[in-house]
Amino acid sequence: MAPSLLLTKMPMTPLRRDTSGRTMADPSFWHTFDFQSESIPPAVVDAASKVTVITNNINIMGANTFYREAKPPAEVEPSGEVVLLLHGAAFKSANWVELNTVNLLAGMGHRVIAVDLPGYGESKQATVEDKAGYLLSLLTHLDANKPILVSPSMSGGFSIPFITQNPESLSGYVPVAPVGTKKGRAKYRELQVPTLIIYGEKDTGLGHLSRDDLSNIPTSQAVELPGARHPAYLDQTNIFHTLLYNFIKQVHAHRAVV
Repeated sequence: MAPSLLLTKMPMTPLRRDTSGRTMADPSFWHTFDFQSESIPPAVVDAASKVTVITNNINIMGANTFYREAKPPAEVEPSGEVVLLLHGAAFKSANWVELNTVNLLAGMGHRVIAVDLPGYGESKQATVEDKAGYLLSLLTHLDANKPILVSPSMSGGFSIPFITQNPESLSGYVPVAPVGTKKGRAKYRELQVPTLIIYGEKDTGLGHLSRDDLSNIPTSQAVELPGARHPAYLDQTNIFHTLLYNFIKQVHAHRAVV
């Protein structure tokens, strides 16, 4: 029986896994898989209600960085996956808690880290020239190995240089209409990081531009959220969470067979 990504200590529905020998770098799988194929199980929703979110500060390259962290509750066995949540210019880590994203991801069995980037939320203003280096240092200091990186809007200024310079440091990438995609155009075709591109139907500017650029990543798929604006996860939160559930589930399954 294939292992479930929701590794609870109670009997759970087994994880459907691809058994054709596909690897993380197989473009055909990541292009075609239906990342809305399964709904989030009620057991995950129940587990999410028992998650505790802690807060802390850490100094990264001279930038005092505030972050929130959650781990699976006692009855859920950890998946081993780490999810790093960044944010847009009008938002902060607290928004991921308000949307229940942090709790749901932890309820799925993942370790979740939501960061206030320098100068936003509870993090003090700081100049960070090497944004890729900042994220790499953050992951190192938090012992967050090969996370799935969720990066909306402004945070693309950090995630785009990071994924193009350190692709081996990620298990998956979920860009949500990030800025700065033009800067990585020369590198996208070389990447083999599973990538789920999310954008809102009404975000015809940055959403479409980032989609067109990032679709050059061979192991990518773009999903439009109907009726959604630039912060698409606000308008279609349930769909967004379902996409994350299925995407991370498949990243986890493929890592297990590589």
